[in-house]
Amino acid sequence: MISRPPAALDAELIQSFLHAFWERHPVTATFAGAAGHDGEYPDWSPEGLARSLETLQAERNAVAPALLAAEGTLARAPWPDSAPLVDLRLADVTLEIEIAERAGEHFHRGNPSLAIGEAAFGLVALMARRDLPLAVRHTAAIERLAALPLFLAGARRSITRAIPAAWRDRACRECEGATILVRDGAVEWLGDAAGTEHGRAAIQAAVGAIAHYDQWLRGDAPSDADNRVAVGAEHFAMMLARGHWSSRSIADWRREVVARLDSARGTLASMAGALAGAGWPAVEARLSREVPSAAEYIPALDGCWRACRQLAESQQLVHWPDAPVRFAPTATFTRAAAPFLYYLPYRCPPPLVPTGEHVHEVAPLVIGPDGERVSPSMTRAQIKLNHVVHHAALGHQVQNWHAARSASLIGRVSAVDGASRIAMFVGGSLAEGWACYATDLMDEAGFLSADERVAEQHTRVRLLGRALMDIDLHTGQRSLDEVATFYALEVGMGDAAARNEAVKNSMFPGAAIMYWLGLDGIHALRIKRQREQRESFDLRAFHHEILAMGAIPVPMIAERMAWGGR
Repeated sequence: MISRPPAALDAELIQSFLHAFWERHPVTATFAGAAGHDGEYPDWSPEGLARSLETLQAERNAVAPALLAAEGTLARAPWPDSAPLVDLRLADVTLEIEIAERAGEHFHRGNPSLAIGEAAFGLVALMARRDLPLAVRHTAAIERLAALPLFLAGARRSITRAIPAAWRDRACRECEGATILVRDGAVEWLGDAAGTEHGRAAIQAAVGAIAHYDQWLRGDAPSDADNRVAVGAEHFAMMLARGHWSSRSIADWRREVVARLDSARGTLASMAGALAGAGWPAVEARLSREVPSAAEYIPALDGCWRACRQLAESQQLVHWPDAPVRFAPTATFTRAAAPFLYYLPYRCPPPLVPTGEHVHEVAPLVIGPDGERVSPSMTRAQIKLNHVVHHAALGHQVQNWHAARSASLIGRVSAVDGASRIAMFVGGSLAEGWACYATDLMDEAGFLSADERVAEQHTRVRLLGRALMDIDLHTGQRSLDEVATFYALEVGMGDAAARNEAVKNSMFPGAAIMYWLGLDGIHALRIKRQREQRESFDLRAFHHEILAMGAIPVPMIAERMAWGGR
């Protein structure tokens, strides 16, 4: 009998974990490029959730002895030797979080938005997978549409708690979007396949199932008009300590966030006042008038992307990969449904399959009869700060490329965008923290105008405000209405945006705070490394060391770097 080293056994265990994960999350598997699940939906029926809880606990029991052994041998090993330990830790954390979510009432057993989002994006995921032949995607889409009624019926039976009215309203809106997507978008995208007997039957059944789900939400579904949405301090503490790998208490984080928020507001007032006299509103008004013409719209995005890359490479900020991005209007078959859904213009390229040019979608221009644009009002600042730097260039696109090549098998896939959130919670602080840090980095490099620098400072205020509200909402210190009011009055969001942000926060505890946690963690790690290395500090090498580990919690990256990276 040939004995294998522990690292090989650990790799097999992680592969087994990932295989089971894709089986539980077939829609996310499609987004990630994991084969074998493209025609499926998960089983969120009461029976399905009960079975998954048993298997999740069995998986965690299997991981435990391997994790214990790895902690004893690899805790002080440098990267990438310690990648098996990182993966075992992340598998254990992910299993713990999934067990808590499936056993509790906040997620599958209480939020109808999760299921209708999964239903819609099961189709969008296939539309986006340009690496697969169209005929293969069409076949899988029809299989998924045919499976949709059983999926929604099972998910509906699992929801027994009184549904917060805000979640019900969101789910009803998503039902409208899902109906448009299936009834109109799928027919257009499927082409001749939609006219086959199987295609027609699948589309008709899916539209009917969505209508039935919507009618249930508006009629017989138990409702909570008081919008009790807090997950509770115990669950939130677990998400901080385990999901974000933080050793600090909720109270400690809250004190720091409050202090940082006060400081950031003061800095914003000072910066804006020095430029405009009237403060941030005057700067915001000035930026809102800087809108490219219809002819300049896509070229403005392309030109900004190239300028970002050129500056980042000239200043040796990162190892910029050959990962081209093309900006294009939202596809016609998803365009009408997109405003009703959690439709992201940029999504993580599927890390498990080869990808070439990646498409970043932007809302199409609507041109009036006089030849002038009617919508959208995307400013040059939004193009630069959000669409280019944060998402399609130095931020997510560069980070995703490096993550897909990480020695951590979980770090490769954890930040894949799923139907309503990223694949695994553990990937959030690095993925979003790096994207926010990327904008800070381009600010340091001189890429932002004076007004854009103020806008970026306003974003820092917003990040801190979201972190504070994440804590206060889920520990019961503020209601949903109070959080929305805070966003409107204290952060400067419009009323609709403030409400939407509050509802999104309420659905996914610990997600809003991860942007600031990751951003602050990367800055703190950089300061520490600069102090240690002094004149020998190499910024590009530092960034490469972070990105090479994949989308794993920033404190875990800091720990690995402390034992020597390679």
